[in-house]
Amino acid sequence: MEISTFELLTAPIAPVMGLPPALLPVARRIVQGYFLTISNLEAFSVVYRIDFTISLPVPADPNKILLNNAVLLVDFEGANTNVPLTQVSGQPEVYRGFFTIPAHKTASVQLLPKLPDVLTPGLLEVRGYVSLSRAVFGFPPASFPPVKVLLNPEIRGTFLPNNFPSVVPTELDFDQINYTLAIASGKGLNEIPNVTGSASFTLDVPTLEPILEQLRNGTLDLASLVADNSTKA
Repeated sequence: MEISTFELLTAPIAPVMGLPPALLPVARRIVQGYFLTISNLEAFSVVYRIDFTISLPVPADPNKILLNNAVLLVDFEGANTNVPLTQVSGQPEVYRGFFTIPAHKTASVQLLPKLPDVLTPGLLEVRGYVSLSRAVFGFPPASFPPVKVLLNPEIRGTFLPNNFPSVVPTELDFDQINYTLAIASGKGLNEIPNVTGSASFTLDVPTLEPILEQLRNGTLDLASLVADNSTKA
């Protein structure tokens, strides 16, 4: 399901060449990232697949792609998890990540410029659109019903002096902006379709930890035992 557009920036907000010295502090640069708030409305953990499809630069430009320039983080309950973001084989314009949100939890998924690397030369500029799916493994996607989520996409940015951090200003004043993006479906409550999980995807301990903890302490939600076969699976 297509969610929204996105724009990742680490760039001056105005040309600095030729500006009078008095105006240089005004012509700052912005470090801008993409935030997607996701609420898992289901009574079970869900593995999501998120795709970022960029506008490939022509000619090639290493400052206008996500490779080596961005990080993908997932945060719920105050713990940031770094999610691997890989280029899809045969689709150089698509970058993909997998993450799990436990039942009834809300997470902040963040695509951010890779700091401090991209501050020099500070010309990162990547645009594209975001797609979200539920990843299923070992079964045809049609075997499962869509899952319900609440979604809220945002852009958030911080304004920095153009010479930061090479020259630390005497007064640190980092203004911030944020605004909600138009969501493709036109609504916050959505049903996410299923896709086949990547064969190369591996589950690590942090991904499995919520389910393992429920198994250990005997609190695993067994309500699905009275559900239909697809929900049991």
